[in-house]
This record gives sequence, C-alpha cells and structure tokens, in this order.
Amino acid sequence: MFQKLLKSAQRPVIGTFVKLPALEVAEIIGAAGFDFVVIDTEHALLSVRDVYAMIVVYSRAGVAPLVRITDHGYGDGQRYLDAGAAGILVPHVSNAQQAASTMNQFLFPPAGTRGMGFAARAGEWGSIEGGAAEYVRRGQEDVARIAMVEEQESVDDLEGILAAPGVDAVFIGPGDLSLSMGVPGGSQPVRDAVTHSIKTAVKAGVPVGTVVTAEADIRLRIEQGCSFIMVGNDTGMINRAARQTIAQAKAVTEEIAAGTVSA
Repeated sequence: MFQKLLKSAQRPVIGTFVKLPALEVAEIIGAAGFDFVVIDTEHALLSVRDVYAMIVVYSRAGVAPLVRITDHGYGDGQRYLDAGAAGILVPHVSNAQQAASTMNQFLFPPAGTRGMGFAARAGEWGSIEGGAAEYVRRGQEDVARIAMVEEQESVDDLEGILAAPGVDAVFIGPGDLSLSMGVPGGSQPVRDAVTHSIKTAVKAGVPVGTVVTAEADIRLRIEQGCSFIMVGNDTGMINRAARQTIAQAKAVTEEIAAGTVSA
C-alpha cells in the first residue's frame, strides 16, 4: 500500500505520527486526508493489541499504516507485518551492517529470516488469492522497510545504508540527529546534514522522507526530492486544538466580564 503510493503518486505523499490507541482518534485522523500514518511504538505506550487495532482502522480508512518499532531485535515487527502493516520504520540505523542485519528479519528466505504467517491477516486468514505464494510476494515486494537516519554515524555511512539489502527507503530524523551532533535542533549544521542526506538518497534512487513543520520547509524538502514527508502527530494536533478552543472561549468571557465591570 505505501510502496504503491510512492510509485504511483503524482506528488510526495503526506503522513503523520500517531500515538493514541483510541479508535475514535484513529477514525478522525484516518478521515482527515493523510496518505499514511506511522504508528509510534518507540515513543508511545502501545501494546501489540493496540497496534493491531490501529492497523485495521487506518487500513480500512484507506490510509497506509506503517509502524515504527522500538529497536533492532527480533521482536514484534513480524507480528505487525502479519497484522497487515504496510511497512516498518527501524529507528537509529547507524551503519550499513546494522541496516542489513535488521532488514533481514523482514524478508522471507532465502533473502531473510521472516517466518511464514499465511493464516494471519496479511494472508487474508489463509484465503488470499494466489495462496501462500502471493502472501510471500506481498511481503517481499509490497512491504516498505525503512531505515531511520538519526545519528552522525548514519549520515557518514548513508551510501552504505542505502545499498544494504532490504532497505526500501530512508527517513531522516532531525531531532535525534541534533542530539547526536551535539547542536540545537533546527540549527544550520542539522539542516545541512538533512539536506546532504536527502540529496544522497535521491542520487542513489532511494525514496527519502523527513519531518517538516513550516510551509517553507515543506517546499524546501519537496524541491530537494523528498518523496514522502511527515507533518505533526495526533497528540500535537489535539493539544493545539484544545488550547486554541479554550483560548478563544476565555478571550470572549474576559471581554464580557471587563465590559460588565466597566459598566
């Protein structure tokens, strides 16, 4: 689903991080018009069951559900894929060796070590047209395996990461990158590192994405060649909406109160 979006979209595809397991929130975000979401198990307290439910709701809404896993270990990533996740984001991929060994878990043999889960949701409960062969084909070709570039070391070895077996795309994380570089977020060295990484990926022909905020940054990163971008997250959207709503209500009540007192 996400891979097809990248290949067929006439513009960069747009997504957001989601951290809340409430299905009502998932339905609201799912209906808002995003192309994809990244379910964030690295920084949100989500259970496997939470992630499973979110994958179902977002996919039913026509929004490609990716999952950011917690680490490089042989953990829940395969379960998310068998639940129907459109792809996996692997955090803190420092070098080419790490990229290859981690992505190996999400490829079926002989390319990797992912196990057969044909009877799961990704195999349409064992009834997928084309049988087990189609389940394996989708797992190899349609699933997006995305390496997150979030450290100076990964920027330095980016060409190796891009060439690692199983890496379908890279995502540049400026927040953790700034921590790794020891400079403030949004500072010029970080922006230059992101620009360098995007240009390196584009030159290698590998889809690349990053986080963007202001309209100028959205324009810049798209012009540089990003094929997918991330804007905000569900908690941030709710936070801003709540603050704007109460600020507006307070402003009106204080204006009325001031008028009453003066009268």
